[in-house]
Amino acid sequence: MGKQTRLLHYGLQRSGTNFLETVIKRKYRVHFLNSDEDRSSPLQKHFRLYDEKEIVPEPQYYNELKTSTFHEFEKFLEVIPDYYLVISKNPYSWLLSYRDWALKCSWPQVSHHYITEYNLFYKSWLEFSLQTDRVLFVRYIDLLEDAEKELGRLESIMSLDKKFLSRFNPTRVTKVPMSKRFSDEQRNYYLGEEYFKSYTREVLDEINRLIDPEVLAGLGYERKEVE
Repeated sequence: MGKQTRLLHYGLQRSGTNFLETVIKRKYRVHFLNSDEDRSSPLQKHFRLYDEKEIVPEPQYYNELKTSTFHEFEKFLEVIPDYYLVISKNPYSWLLSYRDWALKCSWPQVSHHYITEYNLFYKSWLEFSLQTDRVLFVRYIDLLEDAEKELGRLESIMSLDKKFLSRFNPTRVTKVPMSKRFSDEQRNYYLGEEYFKSYTREVLDEINRLIDPEVLAGLGYERKEVE
């Protein structure tokens, strides 16, 4: 029997963390070290790594941990994973879903734009990725377009061992925790970038003023120009 790879995965709410965990677990011998017992813990998948703790939008996720280096961050972990997976959605689609989630969960009103948090959350991990080759980024859209190809990429990098019956486990997922059943219509919503229909020119222009171009490029996304 092959080895079981230890993983920690991270992403803002509504970024596809549960989806990523589900498809990987179906196919590979992995152990996710994340825990929901303490939502302010660095083991929580939505952990806010950035230093600007005053913008953490929900009190449960507030933490006072500040680190300047990846090595320093690992000192706060009892068990060190083999790899870290950081999943993101295109910020334009993520923002709509994140706002809806904040309303649904009755999060307190914030004075900042949520794109500011997107910038800080992913910038922290992008900076860590310059200090180690154990931080890997995954785009939600890549899992939707071709899950087999994306999983194959991760398998190659992390030398993941497949489960014995993995060929019988479909990578197409229709239901994950904390989300409604995923339909073809919803899949096409992302693949066809239909979420842009929800934006006015003014709102899109505001996002473009705020989004960090280095974060956008680092995660593999492109700026949507105002037409």
